[in-house]
Amino acid sequence: MRKTFSTLLAVTMLGGFITVASAQDRRGNDRDRNDEFGPATAQQVANADRRLNQIYQRRIADARADDRNDRRGRGWYSQETSLRESERAWITHRDAECRYLTQQDIGTRGYDALVRGCLVEQINDRTEELREAEQVLAAR
Repeated sequence: MRKTFSTLLAVTMLGGFITVASAQDRRGNDRDRNDEFGPATAQQVANADRRLNQIYQRRIADARADDRNDRRGRGWYSQETSLRESERAWITHRDAECRYLTQQDIGTRGYDALVRGCLVEQINDRTEELREAEQVLAAR
């Protein structure tokens, strides 16, 4: 009886330790920083958003200029309108993606920081996409 109780106690403690370690890993404590995103501050989100807005405004100005210079023949569409639609769709995707990726952390102390980290990662990815589009379209 005593041996069974000791074994049961050891298994219970080990299970509790694994649960705590798993929860700490999800919150960002004691984990490698090779994950796609980690906690971020509101200032980091604001900085990433500022960089994105700068390139977005350049792309809008370029799209307007291209719209003025392009022939409006068959199959023509506005680059500016297309870019604005793309950006609206991306914002919807970004928010849904961050909700999905951080859902398991709802209610934890670091949840808000993880959401901000996801936003920074998504914004930085979009900034890079717009930079690449800028280079591709400039080469045409």
